Amino acid sequence: MTTMENESRAFLRKIMRECPLPYGTRVRVTGPMPNEPDPLPIGTEGTVIGGNGGQLSMRWDNGRALMLLVDRDPYEVTGVDVDEFVSRVRRAVPELQDLHLSCSGGHLVLGLIQVHREQRGKGIAELVMRLVTELADVHGLILSANTSPPESERRRVKVTPLRHWLGRHGFWLNRDSRRRADVSERFYRLPQAAQVTGPRHTRTSGPR
Repeated sequence: MTTMENESRAFLRKIMRECPLPYGTRVRVTGPMPNEPDPLPIGTEGTVIGGNGGQLSMRWDNGRALMLLVDRDPYEVTGVDVDEFVSRVRRAVPELQDLHLSCSGGHLVLGLIQVHREQRGKGIAELVMRLVTELADVHGLILSANTSPPESERRRVKVTPLRHWLGRHGFWLNRDSRRRADVSERFYRLPQAAQVTGPRHTRTSGPR
């Protein structure tokens, strides 16, 4: 493993350690918050925007500024704000030039991971793909993708290595015995079991 790959993996572990739920995850408070003198009302919803170990930085819909304690506060995951996820990943990974991720038919669609040219070969795309697949796994969502590079990159990017790269991340070619009628993209990836801590945590019902 190269030094660049080691640095990329270390950064990925840091993000996941500091933010136990992916950026953009929507949560709802389901019970009393035992360590908070002025707790949020049960049923309050918000969006994960960061983390600090066992605490999640939240943007609560009611405007409150209160951290969520992952191991103590009762909550459930209700969905994902994909735009918030993309925005936070772009801030966390400045080497990333562009990331296209959207929702379609109840699953996530990956359109593009593009790294600034001078930063390529440093494992940045690998890092971002790991963050995207973690998001899909935590929320139990199919992740689909096509293999068409952006117009400006088509002379430089060969499609076959791109297909192999998707395959290494668990994507299947959407044809023959693996054909899924609910996925129109050329490749798809089924969610894998994700370990998420937190009292009474339940899996999401899909993107919002």
